[in-house]
Amino acid sequence: MKRFAALLASVAAAAGCMSFNSVEIPLRSKASEFSERTVQEGSGGGKVALIDLEGILHNESEESLLSSQDSAVVAFVEKLKLAEADPEVKAVVVRVDSPGGDVTTSDILHNELLGFRARKNVPVVAAFMGVSASGGYYVAAACDAIVAHPTTITGSIGVIALHVSLTGLLDKIGVKVVALKSGERKDAGSIFRDLTEEDRKYLQGLVDQYHKRFVEVVARGRRGRLSEPEVRALADGRVFTAPQALEAKLVDRVGYLKDAVAEASSRAGLKDPALVMYSRRPDALRNTYSQPAASAAPSAGELDAVRRLLGFRFYYLWEPYVLGK
Repeated sequence: MKRFAALLASVAAAAGCMSFNSVEIPLRSKASEFSERTVQEGSGGGKVALIDLEGILHNESEESLLSSQDSAVVAFVEKLKLAEADPEVKAVVVRVDSPGGDVTTSDILHNELLGFRARKNVPVVAAFMGVSASGGYYVAAACDAIVAHPTTITGSIGVIALHVSLTGLLDKIGVKVVALKSGERKDAGSIFRDLTEEDRKYLQGLVDQYHKRFVEVVARGRRGRLSEPEVRALADGRVFTAPQALEAKLVDRVGYLKDAVAEASSRAGLKDPALVMYSRRPDALRNTYSQPAASAAPSAGELDAVRRLLGFRFYYLWEPYVLGK
């Protein structure tokens, strides 16, 4: 709770104040500002595209005086478009380092990845990094295979909706908010009043519906490895280490990024392909550990994500990652 209070204070403060040779390839599409850079040369022909999905997933761009960053959806879709348009790209590795995010963004990204696979007809392998949980796992369920880093935390299959009530604070400062509403449930989840028992039942029903969808998405993605009842048994919100996830059949292999690239290459029938990445700053991409997009103030995005948590929304999100315990 102390960490939560500190984060709320930070949000309030933020609201009150404004080794491989690289080869750059020009974009084919004028609509995109992303450029391709080869971060690992290959001698066997063909390319594997490395596309990152990182941070809290939401569909809002972030702007500040010092930086500008696309939403997770915009950046991800633009990179998929470049990979799809390039006939030399024979496989894709999606590097996931995300605790998840809001329900709709996770679902959009999952659907875009499914559409890409159907149109491009190339293998897509997920490479899990530090935290690849909840919505991050939801998106990865669209991949052909999942390779988890030995120290990955994954799973957290479930839904969370946080309710913050300001009624006690407002009472202390003498402020009262009255909602004029067309129906009893219209302001269910409002921060300006406590939840009634009827509110709880109503909102819990919505959470249960989103949870059911999550289970179905994972069961479809892991078809042949996990049945829906088996997924449901794992979908109690718990997280797994990489070895535990492998034993539970949530991932297919424990290994490093190079192992995910090898898996994708093998599925595509490639031998020693080039590895490429896409970025608005291709000059910053020197190897596979380079960040695809730099932000001058990365903490601003995290604070903004916490601000959004204060409103009642539904999340496929590993909550301790943001609020702590």
